[in-house]
Amino acid sequence: MPPSTGPDFTAPSQQACYRHPDRPTGISCQRCHRPICGECMNPAAVGFQCPSCVSTGRAGVRTPRSRFGAVLTPGGGNATKILMGVLVAVYVLDLVTGGLVANLMVLSNFLVHGGQYWRLLTYGFTSVGLLGLLMNLLVLWLAGRAMEQILGTWRFVALYLLAGLGGASLSFVLGPFSLAAAGASSAVVGLLAANAIVKLRARDDIRPDISLLILLTLYSILVGFRSFGWLGLVGGIGVGALVGYILAYAPRANRSAVQLAGLVAVAVLCAVGVAAKLAVS
Repeated sequence: MPPSTGPDFTAPSQQACYRHPDRPTGISCQRCHRPICGECMNPAAVGFQCPSCVSTGRAGVRTPRSRFGAVLTPGGGNATKILMGVLVAVYVLDLVTGGLVANLMVLSNFLVHGGQYWRLLTYGFTSVGLLGLLMNLLVLWLAGRAMEQILGTWRFVALYLLAGLGGASLSFVLGPFSLAAAGASSAVVGLLAANAIVKLRARDDIRPDISLLILLTLYSILVGFRSFGWLGLVGGIGVGALVGYILAYAPRANRSAVQLAGLVAVAVLCAVGVAAKLAVS
């Protein structure tokens, strides 16, 4: 009898893993039936599958998305929490620095005329007093997370920024030269306006959203009429509703590209308004 020459990997009971030829195995992939070792075994409904078949199966599964193009994932709301953290940080730092942070970030028509254009964006992260901050945080917590989930992170953040920019732009264009204002509330009511449009697209009841927007607008006009703070609120609502319409009614074909183009157009519209005001001043 000839001497043994080692294990026979070609035997039916002891084949070699197709990814690791030096490892004998008696297990085969349930999908492609190739032999696999312990490292390559992935539990399946019945038996095990090899890494290649697992990758192929994942590639064939469509990623679930909302009707507005967002990838549906469990949990979420991270951008909303970050925005809330930024609002709190700005308020606290302003207290610590004795008003220095707000002085650098609030909208000031006089200083924007002087070239401090960043205030048109930072305006959306400043709040008027502790009560104003708490109201902004409450709306973000109640509505922001749900909106981020159905719109997606980048659309949600763009909506917030553009709503704040809309409030700042209208305040700059129509407000007096001496106007100075904080505008996180403009961005927040812009979210509510967009939420009403999104609900309208989904055939949900929008009456609570409309009622809240009307009450907030009337309150701002009655309380801050002389300071022209209501202009920012109206601008935030208008731009928020416009952005909501772009996001909600974009066609399915090339939806993300159409949405992005629409958001850029809104930003350009705000910039043109500001530039026109500067040109005639």
